[in-house]
Amino acid sequence: MGKKRHFWSSERLALFSYFIGFILLGTLLLSFPVSWSGAGGISRVALVDAFFTAISATCVTGLITIDTSLWSRFGQWIILALIQAGGLGIVTFGMLYLVLPKVRISLKNSKFLRESFVAEQMPRARQMIRSILGTTLFVEIIGAMLLILGFFRAGTTAPVFEGTFHAVSAFCNAGFSLFSEGLVPFRSDSLVNFTLMGLIVFGGIGFMVIRDIRRKFRDWRRPLLFHTRLMLLAVPVFIVVGFAGYLLLDTTGTFSDLPWGERLMAALFQSVTTRTAGFNTVDQASLSMTSRWLTLMLMLIGGGSGSTAGGIKASTAFILFIVLFRGVNERGDIRFLRRRIGSADVSRAAMFFLKAISLLFISIIMLGIIEYPNSGGFTASEIVFECVSALGTVGLSMGITSALSTGGKLVIAATMFAGRVGLFSLVIRMVRDRAEALIEYPKGEVLIG
Repeated sequence: MGKKRHFWSSERLALFSYFIGFILLGTLLLSFPVSWSGAGGISRVALVDAFFTAISATCVTGLITIDTSLWSRFGQWIILALIQAGGLGIVTFGMLYLVLPKVRISLKNSKFLRESFVAEQMPRARQMIRSILGTTLFVEIIGAMLLILGFFRAGTTAPVFEGTFHAVSAFCNAGFSLFSEGLVPFRSDSLVNFTLMGLIVFGGIGFMVIRDIRRKFRDWRRPLLFHTRLMLLAVPVFIVVGFAGYLLLDTTGTFSDLPWGERLMAALFQSVTTRTAGFNTVDQASLSMTSRWLTLMLMLIGGGSGSTAGGIKASTAFILFIVLFRGVNERGDIRFLRRRIGSADVSRAAMFFLKAISLLFISIIMLGIIEYPNSGGFTASEIVFECVSALGTVGLSMGITSALSTGGKLVIAATMFAGRVGLFSLVIRMVRDRAEALIEYPKGEVLIG
């Protein structure tokens, strides 16, 4: 009973309550007739679609069963609010928990929060909250202004709202779009494309990286944190690898049939958006099989720690790639950029990855079982793509989301929640029994390989 009481009184309860509360509120509001502008109105059958939309927006995924353009302006404002709340929820939750009055936090988990937010000093928590909110507002306003200009030049119906909506959606790495065709009509618009890519990268790199870079500009003598240096290397590497991969692996004409300049921009946008943003300027179903595998890898990797992005995080993936190609020393450490990454961090990265893969495997099996009798021609590739997109909170799809059965939609909804909230909660470690922590067991020998 003691352990059970500890769990439900822990930080997990507040974390889950925050997201579940917004999901339920969003479902309720989206169920009102005023939220719908499409034909037929909201029926009881469509409640699952309202729930799916609410959880997709709150978990900043972007998978949809109903075209976002069919919601009324009120419904679209609700979706926008859910995106903002969900995008900043994970980032601000830990720090808000520390500064709220009459709230206590365990010493162990306060240490975890310091580690997660790059060793920021706890007395500066309020300053960090202001920095996070200020940075978000500033970047989204700049992005909205540029997108308003781009949509105005393109002659869209409501450039101000559309620019604001897409700016928030891009910065929060949500991937929701007000256009039925996604961003395909803007594939050749450099202003819209580069603005969205900039917002996606800023939102996905991590607030502490942005803050560390800003402080570096103020004082050039101050060295960058190791995490910042790692991210500044990892993010461009993943973008370049994706960009080159889409150009070289395209065997279906998805990119090669486009004019040269548009081809380069589409490949670059695809590389950036696959790491949890979810916007599309090309049809995902038209990608070659090898390009789809590349997309799956990038979706699973995701963005940076302490950011609005999902996935296993770029730093985790980079550590695993270092272990894969260089291995560890006799102490279980790896050395990179003249720093030592301890065996405990390497083990946590591996554990986090394995838990994510386990959740993904369960999701694929469940969706396959549920959709098998009524698959309507769903292929294994489409099911895997949908589940990886949901777990990585990406939002890209091969076009099967709206055709899923009610059970299938609930599986994808649960996968989105697991990818956004569940993976984060896994690293909030339970406090183990003190006596157990002090026990030293004899070393066991295991044959490997």
